[in-house]
Amino acid sequence: MRVTPLSDALGVEVHGVELSQPIDHDTAVTLRRLFDEHHLLLFRAQEISGDDQVALCRCLRPVIDPVAWISNVEAGFHPEGELLFHSDYAFTPHPMLGLSLYAVEISAGAAPTNYASNVRALRQLPASLRARLDGLRVVHMIDSVNGRENVRTRLCDVGSDAPEHLYPRVARPVVWQHPVTGVDVLFVMQQQASHIEGWGTEESEALFAELFAHLYRPDNVYTHEWEPGDLVVWDNIALQHGRRANPNAVRRSLRRVTMGEVTTADLIRGSGFDPEVRATLRG
Repeated sequence: MRVTPLSDALGVEVHGVELSQPIDHDTAVTLRRLFDEHHLLLFRAQEISGDDQVALCRCLRPVIDPVAWISNVEAGFHPEGELLFHSDYAFTPHPMLGLSLYAVEISAGAAPTNYASNVRALRQLPASLRARLDGLRVVHMIDSVNGRENVRTRLCDVGSDAPEHLYPRVARPVVWQHPVTGVDVLFVMQQQASHIEGWGTEESEALFAELFAHLYRPDNVYTHEWEPGDLVVWDNIALQHGRRANPNAVRRSLRRVTMGEVTTADLIRGSGFDPEVRATLRG
């Protein structure tokens, strides 16, 4: 095994590992160390099954959800509109610990995926800005019924009495300790940051603008241009991800495995994402 850096901000490409074969103990230990240190692993030219993908992810974090798809090709269609930078389920008490995508079909012009480092951004903040974050909590929020993934949901826009099951939200420290590695991360999302707890809209937006300027500056972002056979696995707490819109006529099919200690069904239970709740809203 050998690795090469993908960018100064995050990620390494792993060479010499054939993921269709069983992963031995020593290899698993090395991959876990690389994942904890670099937050994103890329394996190219892999021919793997869903079970192989799950086996790799289980070397890094718990896997309890079934294989799924981010695809405009496979059943279970996912719209391919723009995604602002986010960490999956940051608006819940249990954000996913990691995700992986395996490129099954990629047409010319398919949207790349962009990754930004919450770890590096925090470390590179000016000392004066970093000091202002102590004790602050950010409210992450989403509109589970009418929301668009390229528009940030803010409490000031939907009203303070917006029902929490339709507008799920959670507050946590702006500087949050990673629940697995213990490293401090700047956990503020372009897509889901509603406001700073106890602050007004104008004051919150001013701070977000400062933080976003550091989080999403080019030297803190890695852009992955997909090729068939690529497998990317990343830490959902240490990194954020997003993408530009992908026209539905441009085929883009990525098999998805998530990592976490709470199932997706439990994360969305009772919210507008829950199929049973959504059915009652439509009825």
